[in-house]
Amino acid sequence: MLLDNKLPIVYSLGKIKPELIVVSIYAIGIVFFHDYVHVERMSIPIAVPSILGTTISLILAFRIAQSYDRWWEARKIWGEIVNDSRTLVRQSMTFINDRENPQNSEKMHLEMVKIQVAFVYALGKSLRGQDVVTAIKDKLDPNQLAEVAKESNIPNAILKLHAKCLKEAMEKEWVTGFHVIQIDDSITRLTAAMGKAERIKSTIFPITYTILVEFLLYLFVMMLPLGLTDYFGYLVAPLLLVISVPFFLLEKTALNLQNPFNNNKTDIAMTTIARTIELNLNQMVGKDFQHQDENPEDGSFYIM
Repeated sequence: MLLDNKLPIVYSLGKIKPELIVVSIYAIGIVFFHDYVHVERMSIPIAVPSILGTTISLILAFRIAQSYDRWWEARKIWGEIVNDSRTLVRQSMTFINDRENPQNSEKMHLEMVKIQVAFVYALGKSLRGQDVVTAIKDKLDPNQLAEVAKESNIPNAILKLHAKCLKEAMEKEWVTGFHVIQIDDSITRLTAAMGKAERIKSTIFPITYTILVEFLLYLFVMMLPLGLTDYFGYLVAPLLLVISVPFFLLEKTALNLQNPFNNNKTDIAMTTIARTIELNLNQMVGKDFQHQDENPEDGSFYIM
């Protein structure tokens, strides 16, 4: 995942390398048959590929807009998780209070911070289809880790640990019923955000739309040199590459944006966001926790 970094041009072109090779071979073949084999009717009016190219441009613009909306929705969901994580810890520090022994309530605050940090890391790994248990093994106690590892949805199981803490505080009368409702509402919002992210992950972009766009794009690339050979001759091959690169890059960009949880360069920076939450929550409870990690899997330098 790139954060405030320039996307290397080599990386971008590498994503469409197979397409560029095919286009180059095709363009060279067209020039060869046109100039050396003298195949008749190797030319078509330039207006034909021009109209098709305009149509493809409009379709790609619509496709990118739809893909970006999907990506931006995912980013807003993680923004909600950041806000609700801070709210949850602030509420626990404000509302959960053992007047007879304040150390008990302080331990409860630290416990809720630990659970929430485990939740955000687990959710990110779960959305990416990676090993969740390994990512949170140093975040939870062994008993808690064994408990959540039994369930298929580990982030949801971690939220149940919040509910257990809240129930314990209520039974020991460390928190009032009204405040319990407010804290539980924050946990509910976290559950809702998790469900929204899982919905994006599980909802596949219509494959027929992708096939249609790719078909029209290749049809345009095949027709374009037929309309240019009479004008540019041997320059058709490099010219076709220059014209086709933006179209292929736009198509690849749309494909990447429509899947914001696939752990690629355009992915949502979930690990980075989780580290930010971890730092913020630990500072809220007065815990000195700051570590700089170099080159994690979705960024360059992060504070955790």
